Amino acid sequence: MKNIGKWAYRLDHSETEQMFAEAWDEINTDHKRKLNGKGMLDYLLAEDTISPNGEVSDRDREVAATVIQWLGSPIGQDFLLQLT
Repeated sequence: MKNIGKWAYRLDHSETEQMFAEAWDEINTDHKRKLNGKGMLDYLLAEDTISPNGEVSDRDREVAATVIQWLGSPIGQDFLLQLT
């Protein structure tokens, strides 16, 4: 995975966290060559969302992946359930 969170070791013990992390990595990897080699995070953080220009840092990727993985954790799942 290119987009790995800070606590990636947890992926071996939590199917839900792994599912969230893999889905995030997938949406941030242009496998189908439809996004000009960019991923969702590139577009979310771009100054010009039509034409991202490499503004995303490794730290940005780590922080975003950590938050997404956290949503799959028991505490993150509780947070999501409270929204419904």
